[in-house]
Amino acid sequence: MKKLICAGSFALGLMISAQTAQADNDSLERELQLVVSGQVESWYGVSLYGSETGVVAFTDDTSQIMSGLSGRVSLPLASHLSLQMDGDFEYSSTMLTDGQQDDLLQKSFLLGGHLSFRNPSTGLVGGFAAFGSGNLGQDPRAALINPVSAADVRAVGGEFQLYLHDVTFYGQGGYLDSKGDDDFLRDAVFGRGVVRWFITPDTRLQAEGAYVVGSTDLITDDDEMTIIEWGARFDTALPSLPIVGDTNIFIGYRGARFEKQDPTNPQEDSSFADHTIMAGFAMRFGVTSAQEQDRAGATLDFPNFGRWVAAGQPLDQ
Repeated sequence: MKKLICAGSFALGLMISAQTAQADNDSLERELQLVVSGQVESWYGVSLYGSETGVVAFTDDTSQIMSGLSGRVSLPLASHLSLQMDGDFEYSSTMLTDGQQDDLLQKSFLLGGHLSFRNPSTGLVGGFAAFGSGNLGQDPRAALINPVSAADVRAVGGEFQLYLHDVTFYGQGGYLDSKGDDDFLRDAVFGRGVVRWFITPDTRLQAEGAYVVGSTDLITDDDEMTIIEWGARFDTALPSLPIVGDTNIFIGYRGARFEKQDPTNPQEDSSFADHTIMAGFAMRFGVTSAQEQDRAGATLDFPNFGRWVAAGQPLDQ
């Protein structure tokens, strides 16, 4: 009888263990599957501008209030194939008024898509394409001399991500061009790197950098323009707030140095820097955490191509 009870207990234990292992495998499979997900962000901040060398002069002001809206949706097309669509809009507080600041960014927008082959446990590889515009403010006197203050933007390239436990490495590179004023950046190549560290599933620390090189002043000198950009961002979740419930918030910083080099006249070289400090909130759907979004959902993004392109205008003064 004891042997029968022992055998029955052993068989029951094996059955429970097998069911538990199967449940763990099923949970793992679900965790590794791509999901339909998305994210909407809104932020507000201030941009500070400063001339470093050469003839750049921000005569109206050296700061302005900026805001941004962005949205991303990721759609699985197959077990490891996904399509993500992005939209971004950045604008200044004077965009709709008569107080536009001469040579400061007034607005930019971008629409784009990413096609990626992804294994949520290891990483992804894919390509992207995007188009949009960048617009600068102009005072009436500048408009009489040069009525064009906007450029159409288009970009294509490739990207990859590597997932190592709580860290994501994100690399992006490609070609950027514009159509508009001769002073705007065009015929450029760029590279961008991002590191994301998930301290908890909903708390993330991110650092990034980018390098851009292209042409400006094509009709006259075909000058070389370079951009070095850097940034940092901290995301976390505030749980169980009144009325709104769990809320995802972030603070961030974005800085860049823009430089134009004239090969025929080095005295005409010019550069300036800008710094943007921002705070905002994000809303996600289709996922349970920021880390799940990063690995199985809408994980890709774009830099502000319109801002890069428009920076060529204040360098040519």
